[in-house]
Amino acid sequence: MAWGLIVEPNGACSSKYQVLMAELGLEPVCVQDGKAARTTLTNHDEAPAVVMTELSLAGVDGFQLVREVRQHSPKTRIIVLSSFVTLRTKALEQKDMLDIQGILAKSAPLESIRRMLYRVLGIQPPEPTASATPPNPLPALPMLAPLESPSPSPTPTAGPVSASIPTLARERTRLAQIASMQLVDAGPPDEVLQELVRETAKAFNVPIALVSLVLEDRQWFKAHVGLSGKVLEERGTERDVALCAHVVEADGAEPLVVPDAATHPVFSSNRLVREGLFRSYAGAPLITREGTVLGTLCILDQKPLAISAEQVDGLVARARRVAGELEFRAQLSKSQQALKLERSAHAAVRLQADVLVAALNGLDDAVVLFDHRRIILFANESMALLADRNASELMGMDRHTFIRLLSSRFKDSLDFLRRLLIPEEGPYVAREDFELESSQRVLRWMSRPVAFADGHFGQLTTYRDVTNEVELAQRQS
Repeated sequence: MAWGLIVEPNGACSSKYQVLMAELGLEPVCVQDGKAARTTLTNHDEAPAVVMTELSLAGVDGFQLVREVRQHSPKTRIIVLSSFVTLRTKALEQKDMLDIQGILAKSAPLESIRRMLYRVLGIQPPEPTASATPPNPLPALPMLAPLESPSPSPTPTAGPVSASIPTLARERTRLAQIASMQLVDAGPPDEVLQELVRETAKAFNVPIALVSLVLEDRQWFKAHVGLSGKVLEERGTERDVALCAHVVEADGAEPLVVPDAATHPVFSSNRLVREGLFRSYAGAPLITREGTVLGTLCILDQKPLAISAEQVDGLVARARRVAGELEFRAQLSKSQQALKLERSAHAAVRLQADVLVAALNGLDDAVVLFDHRRIILFANESMALLADRNASELMGMDRHTFIRLLSSRFKDSLDFLRRLLIPEEGPYVAREDFELESSQRVLRWMSRPVAFADGHFGQLTTYRDVTNEVELAQRQS
């Protein structure tokens, strides 16, 4: 049976591509990083009919993988689907040289990806009619940004990608949120964040780890380890040499991995790479509950970075912890007076708590509150319905048991468990979309820390139905 290779770290995207390949009669084979893709290609006697790949890959860089596929499988069709604007632009520039048949934003509507796959394989796609539904209707894929045209186009000239009006608005909102959280200051690095970057550098066996906030014209290091010279003195660099800026500017909030910048078609000319500050990079986005990317938790090395997809997941989990610390500190700085008032008004607090419970039980959103030990303090009626348990059964349950219970309600339970990875302790911020098993409804998992009056924190987590939002975004694309 003819087969196709999907090289995609994001399990939700990978599962949708599988449906497309199966629709065409291809056996889909999925891997999460470039090294696994190389092994898969070697172990197959027959070349794949098509390869669909992201360009930001652990193990083996995406551009290198495309070159290897083309060298060993001249007839294989190659489609690049990437969240990173700069990587897609470079792929367009090198489209003929690398013999790439299709390039799209990963956030493109699934129907656009389907049409491209059919076109690349030389097959006429089924035409939907007003009175009939297309065969094998597929679930929607969120659309976050415009996509490149799948039709042949002139090779773009090198230079910055012009920003659309929605992109500029998103950037203004992002910068405003950094300012409102008062994250940039003149004092020494926060010791908790410093300890987190030290632990990160040690865990990945790299000399440099950073909490980098991407500002309007530069990146600024909220915490750092392993720096020296001018970069240390200024606690940052200009924005145009910051790889973290590419994470912020991406269509989706995904990690960027550059196993070897010295040979990379985009980053080999970077001033910091040429000066020897780093040769490899991996950065996970610091995402707020609203989906804003503040910057990254990143690691850098002076040699090529041997990192797996599972390790990238671990970096993402650590970034959630850092984002949680930033959110928690912002809350504390703004609510100290309110906390003092609460301590002296216990009766009022009890009354407010009763009102709050009633309000939360009236929400359609599924809500659960964990304490700092990851134990459930409260679950509303919508959460009990989602988990198929009584709310009283959820109270006191630890998070590990809870998400194992909840995973069976989602279409890809293993992907659900993988993407809900969080640090073992401390506050965190997270935001992911998942499709339910019993329907094509999409739920958005959001979690953020909340400050308690006793100085501890809790985690407020919601699961919200965003299906209509996703479908509306598709119709407007």
